[in-house]
Amino acid sequence: MTLLCTIYDLLKITKIMKTIISLSLTSIFSLMIAGCSFGPHVQTNIDKENFDEYFAATNVQMFTEQTLPDTANYLGLVEGNSCKAKANDKPANDIDARTLAREQAAQIGAQAVVFTSCVYVEDPQCIEMKVCYGKAYELK
Repeated sequence: MTLLCTIYDLLKITKIMKTIISLSLTSIFSLMIAGCSFGPHVQTNIDKENFDEYFAATNVQMFTEQTLPDTANYLGLVEGNSCKAKANDKPANDIDARTLAREQAAQIGAQAVVFTSCVYVEDPQCIEMKVCYGKAYELK
């Protein structure tokens, strides 16, 4: 009889252990799923209020004097620069200088720019500096 009671007790303990393990796994799995439902929180330095300004240059088209529409209205001169400040920086280049000039053009309400020149200039802060000059226009 004692052997029968011992076997019965072992079966009872085994059943209790299975229940505990099952509940533990269910709890762990539920917590894992709940943790995923909140999603990752990404923080950037982009200001929501000034979001359009970050991409202002994309709203300004580049033209030549020959391709500029006749209806374009001259707004003023713009310039942008590209500076190689350290030896391991990328070289000063037209692309960065023109992008900054296009941003400046967007700030004065231009939708078009005609670049007149891009030249290297001396600057004490830069190993090399490229400046691009242009004329900003409003397109009608």
